[in-house]
Amino acid sequence: MLEMLQNALIYGGSSILVLGVVVFVHEFGHFQVGRWCGIAIKSFSIGMGSEWFGWTDKHGTRWKVSKIPIGGFVSWVDDTDGSSVLPATEESQELSPEEARKRGHFRAMPVGRRAAAVIAGPMANFVFAIFAFALVAFANGRDITDYSTIPARIGAVVSGSVAARAGLERGEVIVAVNGGAVQDWPTFQNIVAAHAGQALQLTLDRDGVTRSVMLTPQATQRRTESGEMIEVGVIGVQVGVAPEDQVRAPLPVGDALTFGATYTWGLITQTVEYIGGIFSGSASGRDIAGPIGIFSQSGQVTTAALDTSGQGPAALAAGLALALLWWAAILSVAVGFANLLPIPILDGGYLVMCAIEALRGGKPLPPVAQEWAFRAGVAVLASLFLFATWNDITRLLPGGAG
Repeated sequence: MLEMLQNALIYGGSSILVLGVVVFVHEFGHFQVGRWCGIAIKSFSIGMGSEWFGWTDKHGTRWKVSKIPIGGFVSWVDDTDGSSVLPATEESQELSPEEARKRGHFRAMPVGRRAAAVIAGPMANFVFAIFAFALVAFANGRDITDYSTIPARIGAVVSGSVAARAGLERGEVIVAVNGGAVQDWPTFQNIVAAHAGQALQLTLDRDGVTRSVMLTPQATQRRTESGEMIEVGVIGVQVGVAPEDQVRAPLPVGDALTFGATYTWGLITQTVEYIGGIFSGSASGRDIAGPIGIFSQSGQVTTAALDTSGQGPAALAAGLALALLWWAAILSVAVGFANLLPIPILDGGYLVMCAIEALRGGKPLPPVAQEWAFRAGVAVLASLFLFATWNDITRLLPGGAG
């Protein structure tokens, strides 16, 4: 019972913390650029539902934390709901365009200002990710470890993966595969990659006690350095490097920022390629994760950071903070990219409407068309949510995707 409570606190607390940071960054992007553009802001909410606590600033904006710890929104002064997609309030519609613009009403602003405030949310997510990745890289330094000398020790095990279903545990060392000795981690990686869909017998050692397990690496597509897509096997584990085995060198600030930008761009391009692969049939949608997946991964990141022996409280806290910051940066890229999808109700959908309005000479779509677009967007988002949640559940079930 105590262990269940502890896991609930770790998984729940870490996921709420990380998502809270990512949502705050996104909404603050909308908020700050909107204020710069002269748009009056009614409220800034972290979470959904009724208010838990909050305060009102000198501009009349209500800053609040709501009771449902999922998502958040910036509400413009003429909004009727948190989506900012439905028509303006009746009071705003009764004002002349000049008076509404003077009062900072969002829908009365020029299309360029509205588009800037909308795109600022995703852009804030990307900027945050760049600096977060850079900070972690700077703090950790450059990894110059010779992995050819590192034993095939298991680090993190992905929940629902082939390795998790086979019972592999963090800290175990793989000493043999199909009876053949394994001296280091790269050797083990190469064996797994070359045996997609083929059963392997792993011999594991922990403190001199050995055991054997059978598993079958899952086939997945991977791009080589030359750009060629090849099929490789994966089981869902990361290398476990003992502190005494790891070697790092200081990383200059400029190199850290370059790394942050490059890594962020790499995640964006990988996501674009993945979505393109889904439509072309070369990739599967089963890797799309939903709230349960985020909850699970947040807990795993926290557990892995805490499961480090030989470190004092300060070092443990620093390691946990950096691990969660790295995970928050990955989620920030995902949230920023997802919000740019051209789906009505998302930022990308509103930007499409702004583009149509600009092409129509500043004439927005009729309210009826906007409302139907809003309904279609809600339906698409609900479908994606259910699909992603189903993926999350199947990954947790025996025989699920690994």
